[in-house]
Amino acid sequence: MLLSQGLVLLPGCSSSVNALSSRDAGTDGAASRDSVGEPSSAAETGPQNCSAQAGGPAAVDPAPSVAQAAYQRDELTAYIHFGLETFDGTEQGDSSKDVPGLFNPTNLDANQWVTALKDAGFRQVTLTVKHGTGFCLWPSKSTDFSVKASPWKNGQGDVVREFTDAMHAADMSVGLYLSPLDQHYPSSSPTYDAYFRSLLIELLSESNYGIIDQLHFDGYNAPKSLDWKGIVQLAKQLQPDMLVWMGPEIATSGADLRWNGNQVGQSSRSTSSIGDIPNGGPKNTWYPAEAPVSVHLPDWFWHPNATTVSLKSLQTMYLQTVGANTTLRLSVPPSTAGLLDAADVNLLQGLGKWHESLYKTNLLQGQPLAADSTWADPGFAAAKVLDDNVCTYWAAASGKTSGRIEVTPTSPITFNLISIREPIALGERATAYHVEIKQNGAWNRTILDASGTQVQGTVIGQRQLWQLNATTADGIALVIDAAKDVPAIAEFGVY
Repeated sequence: MLLSQGLVLLPGCSSSVNALSSRDAGTDGAASRDSVGEPSSAAETGPQNCSAQAGGPAAVDPAPSVAQAAYQRDELTAYIHFGLETFDGTEQGDSSKDVPGLFNPTNLDANQWVTALKDAGFRQVTLTVKHGTGFCLWPSKSTDFSVKASPWKNGQGDVVREFTDAMHAADMSVGLYLSPLDQHYPSSSPTYDAYFRSLLIELLSESNYGIIDQLHFDGYNAPKSLDWKGIVQLAKQLQPDMLVWMGPEIATSGADLRWNGNQVGQSSRSTSSIGDIPNGGPKNTWYPAEAPVSVHLPDWFWHPNATTVSLKSLQTMYLQTVGANTTLRLSVPPSTAGLLDAADVNLLQGLGKWHESLYKTNLLQGQPLAADSTWADPGFAAAKVLDDNVCTYWAAASGKTSGRIEVTPTSPITFNLISIREPIALGERATAYHVEIKQNGAWNRTILDASGTQVQGTVIGQRQLWQLNATTADGIALVIDAAKDVPAIAEFGVY
């Protein structure tokens, strides 16, 4: 998929809130598909919403919306690339071949897509409902270049309906990708703005497909003549709780999510959720990043001879994205049959088992710990970092901009993974941190990860993961060397 600046990538994307939407929530707007919006496990599926905690430190501006925070806690999101490109053998369409008659999946099953992804730990999925060819996967009233003119189900089918129904039934966050580029209805046409808006109204009217949690606009070859600010305003009028992802070429006021700049499943450990939206957008804005990658690199659509990435490669991508405050967006495309290939389903099953086991046993849980200072309200004690609940957190004492938490297990522990999470609803707080371990009675500040890099950084955010060679220690300390305001940590774990 071409996302941006002529690079071949999947359409940049964003994952967001749950299908219930915050309009159905309590007074704090933090709806949850689970009970009170208190996720108890890093590996569980379902949206990750947290109710606000009274009595704690104030948020540091800029802070995320409820929907943005839920999107970031989702961590694993997916793309379904499906369209005429699946049948014409291209990635960007072929106008000499692309007619509705090409589209004819023999066994389309959106429930298979959704089940395979949910079982693997994904909480949000986005479908490319119109890619660059301009072909619409729903029976649009605005164009005949859609499934209604295809032989599939004798023109009576609706892929968007089958997808959204399956997603809502599975309690997953629904995303739609609508390409600004259109090769059939020229996106350079003076009437294209009105046409594009008519498609949005069809897709986002709640009576048509229910709650839509995310909307994706690629920047690649997107017509800049369109009133993108107005288009985003229209979209949010139709779906008030929806998050909008926009490519950097057209990003404007109202964009909520961004692309991290590559399409290979990597992110920088210094990646911040605070960014400046280009092209006239607001400054100092909460603007979290995601990293797109495909299971069939370099392709995003299904092709018969495609090779599926290895589970080991996918695990590395997870550690380098989710473990660096970045949402992972994985493209898993259906075949011409309308099904995910067996090799891709097997990959997802392997990822699901690995992901479920990754955080299964926090070796620090139940162990003695102490903090050098604590917020006055007892609800923010140091023990909150070990309670397996990202919605609760330790906060240092009022006025502090540094802090230290030490955990001293009753017997030595051996681990190879460190996970650190901030309560992101309070904004990004730490600006410098490091980890120390205690061995033979002495604290060692310069511990190294498996690549030889010292375990220290600036941004913590949603999550930082440090992979180590097997390490045995008598104690471990998380040290916040500097922070914008009172340090706060939601979870601290070793595995």
